[in-house]
Amino acid sequence: MYFFLNQYIMALNSGLEHAEMKRQALFKKKGVASRIVTRDYDRSLHRNAAEFGLDQDDLVNMYDFFQDSVTVTPQKLTTKSLNLPIAYQVSPDNNLSQVYEGDRLVLNIHHTPGRVGELFFTEYFDEYGNVTNRVLYDSRGFKSSEQFLNGDGVVYAEIFFKPDGTRAIERYYEKLPDSKAAPIIFNIRLINYQGRDYYFNSEADFFTFFLDELNQSEGGNNVFIADRPAIANMPMIEMKTPARKLIWFPILHAVSPADQVDSELDGNYKVALSSHLNDIDGLITMTEAQARQLRTRLHDDHLPIYVINGAPVSTKQLRKKKLPAVNRVGSKVLYVGRLDASKGVDNLIRAFALVARQVPEARLDIRGYGPTDYVKILENLIKDLKLNDKVAISGYTSKIDDVYDTAKVFATATKQDAFPLAMVEALSHGLPLIAFDVNYGPKEIIENGQNGYLLKDGDIYNLAQRMIELLKDPAQLEAMSENAYQSAKRYSMTKIWQQWQQLQKTLATQPT
Repeated sequence: MYFFLNQYIMALNSGLEHAEMKRQALFKKKGVASRIVTRDYDRSLHRNAAEFGLDQDDLVNMYDFFQDSVTVTPQKLTTKSLNLPIAYQVSPDNNLSQVYEGDRLVLNIHHTPGRVGELFFTEYFDEYGNVTNRVLYDSRGFKSSEQFLNGDGVVYAEIFFKPDGTRAIERYYEKLPDSKAAPIIFNIRLINYQGRDYYFNSEADFFTFFLDELNQSEGGNNVFIADRPAIANMPMIEMKTPARKLIWFPILHAVSPADQVDSELDGNYKVALSSHLNDIDGLITMTEAQARQLRTRLHDDHLPIYVINGAPVSTKQLRKKKLPAVNRVGSKVLYVGRLDASKGVDNLIRAFALVARQVPEARLDIRGYGPTDYVKILENLIKDLKLNDKVAISGYTSKIDDVYDTAKVFATATKQDAFPLAMVEALSHGLPLIAFDVNYGPKEIIENGQNGYLLKDGDIYNLAQRMIELLKDPAQLEAMSENAYQSAKRYSMTKIWQQWQQLQKTLATQPT
């Protein structure tokens, strides 16, 4: 069994989660047992995952594992499920129903957004109007946890339940003196697990214990791949049961994007790569360049470093009828990715301001999410450049395929990346690419002058000129679009699976 270790699957996901989901689909198609493993408690996990085509069998969450709720037959809970006393009066509403005993509010019933009448969570009030406890319901239809609040409205304890109502886990919080930060977990109690109680001081310790139990539940010596480094690297390394352990690189491994050999290691990798190389069975990068620079940096000839692309394109997409650029309405330039300073979205907007002067009908569609303050900077920049009717920050969508088919060019001004998945997705929809030559990915994806343009890092003027060139020259755009479709075949599931088979073959020959 292969386990892909992460923190969460959310309604809004980063490239890491998207790469992980593509990998899970690939393993499933090839009939190799695998699961995405998440650490954080999330009662909406399975509803969010379903939006991306993941079934319950594709996932195993740490809390679900100990709550005996990895697989649950879904049901819908409503206000009637609460069996409220007959003396209570319910004032119903679509989002919030309120329950009174005479004139006193005793209970708020919050309903799941977009799902009429379904229980999301409930809040109970004391006689002074303070919330004393809060009950949370799993999206699959059972009471999942209960939170207890102090007089300041801060959670100090939680209980997690099995679907049959049995207590499974307790979690306790403390607020650090003179700290404005949220309270931190100081104790976790796993209740009557295999006949005894276990105690943990942190979720990291709990996660390591869980990984060992998960490993043993599947016979031991399974393959664990740490995907989200800050959450998964050390808990995986500290496992006590025999297992194969690999670290995947969804980000750069060092702090300076331009110097990945000699600059300080990224904090997420510092301990693992400095002190624990003998405790892991390999590293996985998505580009040859990162693998090469890691080999130079680590000076370890015995540690395998595998290069496995993170963006397999589905057979269905590769067989889809091509959409000629000439048949696409308008002159849309598309960006898909995270909205933060490292992705250079502000510079992309500045470059597009030059495009808009020469191609008045051009539009820039920005898809993704990011910190609110940075998005506000982008919105102000759009306003200052008088591009309100030409640039749209359209937000995040899980249904991105149709968006690619409305565009003619994909452009990015990113300053760093481990491998820009969206660029491969764009190729599979026939979009020529324009990007800076930065670590890592663009140089390995873009065939300069064929399926797009690879530019000197930070050359905003040339970024604008290449967009203008493609939008004003239909013949060149069509030729590059055809080349983009052809380039996408390099990332077929068959080709990416061959890379995984090399890893599987090597692991099979290594001593356990």
